[in-house]
Amino acid sequence: MELLQQHDFIPLLLFIIFSKSNKYNIQSLYFCLPIYITMKKTVLFLFCACFLLTGCVTKQKYNELQSQYKKCQEELTYANSENLDYANAKKQLTAQLESLTAEADQLKKDTLSLARKLRQSERDLAKATKDYDDLLKDFGELNVSNQSKMDDLLKNIDKIKDELNAKEKLLNAQQDSLVAAKAALEAREARIQEMQTILTQKDAEVKALKDKVSAALKGFEGSGLNVHEKDGKVYVSMDDKLLFASGSWTINEQGLNAIRNLASVLENEKEISVLIEGHTDNVPYRGNGQVKDNWDLSVMRATSVVRALLKSGNIEPVRLSASGRSEYLPIDTADNAEARAKNRRTEIILTPNLDQLFQLIQNN
Repeated sequence: MELLQQHDFIPLLLFIIFSKSNKYNIQSLYFCLPIYITMKKTVLFLFCACFLLTGCVTKQKYNELQSQYKKCQEELTYANSENLDYANAKKQLTAQLESLTAEADQLKKDTLSLARKLRQSERDLAKATKDYDDLLKDFGELNVSNQSKMDDLLKNIDKIKDELNAKEKLLNAQQDSLVAAKAALEAREARIQEMQTILTQKDAEVKALKDKVSAALKGFEGSGLNVHEKDGKVYVSMDDKLLFASGSWTINEQGLNAIRNLASVLENEKEISVLIEGHTDNVPYRGNGQVKDNWDLSVMRATSVVRALLKSGNIEPVRLSASGRSEYLPIDTADNAEARAKNRRTEIILTPNLDQLFQLIQNN
């Protein structure tokens, strides 16, 4: 009863008053209440209670909120799928790059080996030509009456001719192989260079984005905000004390200022996708109202940041996604107050456009 008085009575009273004055905002308040969807019987009871108290919440509104929740879940699934696609694409591209590099090294070795064989064949051909010329010279000097020796000499000449022809064919084949090897090597090196250029370009774009975000949020870095780069993405990590009071999902003024500065960067970076993740510590959240546990709290905080970004800048909603990770993706797994403080955070993950990388992988 004491928890209901401290945590639920005042928000419920504001909820009733607010719902009478603005029907669209009450829909937004209910949109991020997934516990009402997963526990249908409890939700029906609470909605009936709200209907008797306020006379404003109808079954139609409930169905609309349920539909909005499903849409939010689908967007989360899509965002997680995009994140997994990017990780798989980068892993595949890295593997291809390593494979092509190994093939190029092997081609270089094969090219050197063919060049050595070609030089040896040229020396053999020169020697055979010289032998042939010597035999012709000896043949001219022989006594015509020595028919037996002349026959032997003719046989040797024919044999040398055959050997010479065989060596010429081998030499031509080696030259063709060398040309083909050089062409293959050049093609491999061109593909490697193209991949390297795209990777370098993406790294430069991510670094430039990180620098812009860091510059915009420089005044908040000592207040629980950190900007870093990981896996080709830019992470903006905000401690809960920068954004929220304990157990709350209402953003304070300092947090709103930081979000406004970030929104000023994102509205000009139209190719960047934005994922907001809410994280809590492992201390159970005991709520009796809209928020029941750490799952609800992390989702509510993530969606609060989404709304603040949309309100603070001209950002297309399709670029934004919100998800709650509860306590299950900690930074520090130690069981102490310092570790729990690190784990209570909201992460804004900025992902560059991956179309060019996907197109290169598809072409290869």
